[in-house]
Amino acid sequence: MKRTSFAFRTSTEGFSPEEQVLLDRKLYFSFDDGTAVASSESPTVVENTRTVDQHVDTALQKIHVLFQEEAAAPLSELEHGLRAWTRSHLQSVDIAQVAALARRAREEFSVLVTIGVGGSDLSARVFHDSFNHPYHNLLSPEERGGAPEVYFTGDTFDPRKLAGLLEMLKARGLLHKTLFNVISKSGTTMETMTTLMVICDALGEADWQQQVLATTGLTPDSVLFRMHEQSPFYGETLLPVPDGVGGRFSAFSPVGLFFLAVTAGKGETPDSRIRSAVKGVGQAHEDFNLPCGHQNNIAYQLARWIHLSEEIDETKHPSKNTIIFYNYADNSCLGEWFVQLYTESIQERGGGANVIPAKGPTSNHSILNGIIAGPRDKVVLFVHWKELDPGLVLPKETDVDSKLVENVEQRQINVKQRQILPINQRYEAREGFPGAKFPVSAEFEGMSMTHMQTASYQGTALDFSDKGVSHATLTLPKRDVQSVCQLMRILMDTIAVKGRLQGLHLDNDGGEELTYLQDGVEGYKRNFRSFALASSAENE
Repeated sequence: MKRTSFAFRTSTEGFSPEEQVLLDRKLYFSFDDGTAVASSESPTVVENTRTVDQHVDTALQKIHVLFQEEAAAPLSELEHGLRAWTRSHLQSVDIAQVAALARRAREEFSVLVTIGVGGSDLSARVFHDSFNHPYHNLLSPEERGGAPEVYFTGDTFDPRKLAGLLEMLKARGLLHKTLFNVISKSGTTMETMTTLMVICDALGEADWQQQVLATTGLTPDSVLFRMHEQSPFYGETLLPVPDGVGGRFSAFSPVGLFFLAVTAGKGETPDSRIRSAVKGVGQAHEDFNLPCGHQNNIAYQLARWIHLSEEIDETKHPSKNTIIFYNYADNSCLGEWFVQLYTESIQERGGGANVIPAKGPTSNHSILNGIIAGPRDKVVLFVHWKELDPGLVLPKETDVDSKLVENVEQRQINVKQRQILPINQRYEAREGFPGAKFPVSAEFEGMSMTHMQTASYQGTALDFSDKGVSHATLTLPKRDVQSVCQLMRILMDTIAVKGRLQGLHLDNDGGEELTYLQDGVEGYKRNFRSFALASSAENE
């Protein structure tokens, strides 16, 4: 059954012109719970569904009250609760520092290398993947609008790409024109810090610190902080990883904003990019404070849909334990960022769904088959973009239609003939059959690529509806800084609500919400250290 309202309609059909203009400027949400093709449900199932709905709606009301009480709380209280990220866009001192350093770095360096792992670099990767030219590093500085080349490292011990990066920078005479932004709140993240050690050795100068910008915690608990105290890093300052801001929630702190600002392209400045990001995050922040049932409070609606997919479907279908994050654009990093955001936050106490990133229509030729024909344990969250610049349009009168043709009637007959024709005759039958030809390309000539991408999304979503696959869509006006940052903040807020629906704020040692911790990685860290040191001792 498709559930729709002003906030949930799957298209703008039926809206007044004024409402359509409003939607053109806003991010909005729609969903189909996948029951349109289901058989009649028993009264017991219907009653169970209604009961769960009511239970979740009551819980959302209580959660909303708690978050509203937080609105007037001092920042120190949010830091203690690990929710200071909700005010990152309001930290004017940090933002001004980021903008100033970004402007200076663009003047003094030709290359930026981000050294980090997980939340320390995934937001920067999203920004690069979404906003910068897809062939950014191949452009001249002028064509890049004065932005430096950009590279990423520090997320693995595999030496291949790090060695290749340093070799390339040396060969091009750029090693000493490179700013290395090392990001680690504690300064003890081993993947990141071992990479920094190799880079420092490659720089081979006593003042290598002047090519390293450190983003870290501003207390002696951080190794990078202590190193800076002994010999200052670039800019004679540190960029802060603020208290109460976990890595996966740090995109709009200096962790992500510095990269966003320093890579501003043609027609942009570091300041204009930051303003756009802050505007998008600010809009999401305002919407989150609306009543939880308000049409523009998407975080609550999305958290509700995800939670009900897990709760209700257990009574009707196999448990929905997998979310396919289907970004309908040629960008992969947003999905990778959401995987970390969701799984590190929500998969606790044996609960929470897995997340698989996909992108359309690329993934239609791989994972889509499993969604439709495989186990019914999945729900799909689409991200649909109404505008995808640049505005490429298919040319007309290319003469391709005389070569790219398809005989529709023949295709239908060949389905039957395949059962009786020998394999070596099937191609001949298809080629030699007389009939009306359908010029495929002629039908598409003059269409924009964005229109075709939208049609591809709509076709996929309709097929899911027809096949009973539960899916939801987040529709954005365009792929720009404001819209993407608004989306990212909405997804963060969605995680906050979903965590409380699962009770991850209850009965915890120390009173901290499990949503904002990541204790699962600690075993890996301990075991890694043991194996690394043991192997080293054996080799001595």
